[in-house]
Amino acid sequence: MTKSINLVVAALIVTLTFTTGSANTRTLETRFALSADFRSEFSTRFPLLSAGRIIVEANWDQLSTGSSPASLRLILIQPNGKTAATKSGASILRLEYQATEQDIQAFGESDTSRWIVKILNDADKNRREVSGIVRITVPIDTRSLEDTQFTLVGSGNAEEIPFIVPAPGKVEVEVSWEPDALAKSSEVTLVVSLLHPGEAKTIARRQGVGPVRVEHHVTEEALDRGGRWIVRVQNDSQTKVRGRVKVTYSPSL
Repeated sequence: MTKSINLVVAALIVTLTFTTGSANTRTLETRFALSADFRSEFSTRFPLLSAGRIIVEANWDQLSTGSSPASLRLILIQPNGKTAATKSGASILRLEYQATEQDIQAFGESDTSRWIVKILNDADKNRREVSGIVRITVPIDTRSLEDTQFTLVGSGNAEEIPFIVPAPGKVEVEVSWEPDALAKSSEVTLVVSLLHPGEAKTIARRQGVGPVRVEHHVTEEALDRGGRWIVRVQNDSQTKVRGRVKVTYSPSL
């Protein structure tokens, strides 16, 4: 390769899902190649939507002979451009970073806010061409988007609870309630609807005596029309109720 070939081309991305202990993770696997030029580098981006441990592991083969194994430099970069972790060495090279809730609040509210993994061929004076695979394992734990209480007096009284879906994934809504302490009936039927204003339609509608659960897989196409969603709870009875709305979210990278 010539010095003009500085960046890696190539890359087939394969995504796998597996579980380690009680935490869900997903691994993004990408092929890379670097020339012997010290300016040669590879970078790939990924979203981080859950707190937990990020593991980056690079495995490569050198394409030319040498007296010692080829060393590279591996860097994990936050969306604001700051280096979260870095490590140099021979294959297999691995680094870890514990992403906190503060990281998610600062950078992870949208899948457009991407973290970066860079691999540079500047760790050795005697550089060689290399080709390999980098694996990025990220947490995808379920997290709460909304947890709020409501009161409905009846006769068609309704309340709307908005929430933001940050990226494609599964949304689970659970609505539970109890009639007023002075009510004659122990069971009150409510109507629970999941609405997406961006598409101007009702995605799901359930009716029951509680608790009522609604699940929906939010696609990238739906989010292109807006990330704001609404849970609507309506009481058509004559009995006052008090209840709770919980919305949880599991990302799908």
